[in-house]
Amino acid sequence: MADKLGEILTTTLKAIESGKEEIFLISETTRTETQRLTNELSQLKSDIIDTIEQVDSQVKIDRQMRQKLMVVSRAHQIYNEKDMIEAYADAKDAQVKLQLLQAQEVQLRKRRDEIEHSLRQMHATVERAENLMTQICMAISLLQGGLEDSLQTQSHEQRLEMGLRVIKAQEEERRRVAREIHDGPAQTLANIVLRLEIAQKLLDLDPSRVKSELQDLKKLVRSNLQDIRRIIFNLRPMALDDLGIVPAISKYLENFQENYGIKCVLKVEGRERRLLSTMEVALFRLIQEGMTNVAKHSDTSLVEIWLIFHDDWTTARIRDFGKGFEVNATIVASEEHFGLIGMRERVEMFSGYFSVQSTIGKGTTIELSIPSRHKGEL
Repeated sequence: MADKLGEILTTTLKAIESGKEEIFLISETTRTETQRLTNELSQLKSDIIDTIEQVDSQVKIDRQMRQKLMVVSRAHQIYNEKDMIEAYADAKDAQVKLQLLQAQEVQLRKRRDEIEHSLRQMHATVERAENLMTQICMAISLLQGGLEDSLQTQSHEQRLEMGLRVIKAQEEERRRVAREIHDGPAQTLANIVLRLEIAQKLLDLDPSRVKSELQDLKKLVRSNLQDIRRIIFNLRPMALDDLGIVPAISKYLENFQENYGIKCVLKVEGRERRLLSTMEVALFRLIQEGMTNVAKHSDTSLVEIWLIFHDDWTTARIRDFGKGFEVNATIVASEEHFGLIGMRERVEMFSGYFSVQSTIGKGTTIELSIPSRHKGEL
C-alpha cells in the first residue's frame, strides 16, 4: 500500500512539474508579446500625435481652399473658367486629403484602444500565471514532504502551519529575486541586444559611430554585471561563508549607504566568533530586513548598528534617528510595517527575543537576540 501511495505521489509530482513548465512557457510567451505590443503602442501614440498635427494643418489648408473657391466663384468677372476649375480641384483635393487623414486618425485611435485592452488582459494573465506558479510550488513542496524530518516533534497542525510559513517566505523571496532580475539585468540585456543590432547596422552606414556605441555598451555591460553581483550578494553573501557575519554585514552596509545615501555606523561588542551557518544566515537576513524598513519608512540620515556577542546569545540592534511611529497602533492597524512582524516571527522561530521602541520625531530602535550556536557545535 505504501509503495502504491509513493508511486501515486511520484506520478502526481511529475504531472505538476510538467504543468509548472507549461505555465512558465505561457508566462514567458505572454511577456514577450506584451513587450512587442508595448513597443507598438508607443509607436502608435507617436503616430497619432503626428497625424493630429497633420489633420490640424490640413483643416487650415482646406479652409483656405474653400475660401479661395468662394472668392473665385463670386468674382467670375475677374477669374476665368480655368481659374475656377483649378480652385475647385484644389478645394476638392484638400477635402479628400483631410478626410483621409481624419480616417487615418480614427483607425490609429481604434488600434491604440485595442492594444491597451490587450495589454491589460496580458498583464492580468501574467499575474495569474505567477500566482498559479506560487501555488504549484507550494503544492510540490508539501507533497515532497521536505519539512517532515525537521518538524517531527510538532503536531500535524503545527507542522502544516510552519511549513506554509516557510514556503510562503521562500516564494516571496523567489518573486522578489525574479522581479529584481526582470526590472534590472533582464531589461538591460534587452537594451544591449537592441543596441548591438544598431551597431551592426552602423558598420555599413556610419562606421565612425560604431566605436562610440561600443564604448557606451561597455559601460552598460559593466553596470549590468554590477547589478548581477549585487543580486548574488543579496541571495547569499560570499563573505558570509568565507569571513563570517561581521564582514558580510559590513559589506552590506557599504552597499546600503551607497544606494540610499544613509550613513551607516557598525559597532561590534564582545568576542566575535563564527556561528553555525544557519544562524549566521538568519542573523544576516534579520539585519537586512531591519535596514529595509529603515530605508522605506524612517526618513533618517544616520543609522547605528550594533552586533553584540555573548557566550550564549547574539544580539543585533538597529537604531535610526528618523520620524518614528506609534509602535502598537501601527503594527496592529497597518500593513506598512509588515516587515517588523515577519522579523518578530522569525526571531521567535529561533526561540529568541525581539523588541521595537519608537518615539515620534526621535527615531526607532529594533533589537533582537537569538541563541548562539557556534561553528563546530551540534
